[in-house]
Amino acid sequence: MTRLRISAEGVAALGDRLVEIADHLEDAAARSRGAGSHGFVDVSAEGAVDALLGDYELERVRLCEQLRSLAGLARSAGACYVETEAMVARRVTPELVAGRNAGLR
Repeated sequence: MTRLRISAEGVAALGDRLVEIADHLEDAAARSRGAGSHGFVDVSAEGAVDALLGDYELERVRLCEQLRSLAGLARSAGACYVETEAMVARRVTPELVAGRNAGLR
């Protein structure tokens, strides 16, 4: 049987990495917004690219919000995971009481 080990620190670190990804997307978008014209001669082509990039920008903002939300959830899940693991371990681990097996709690 495959065993999967998850640590609270690992889940929290995942949250930190998600924030780093959101920060990178925001930095990249800020650099591309400052790039200026796209080099099209036709004004309608320039407008089409602006509309496309505007849609991309909207989706990027949504993605960054979702990444930051997921990061917060991952950070809080780490602590919940440790508490749950401890509770499960207490319930399924037999205890020895007065030299005999007391069974499950």
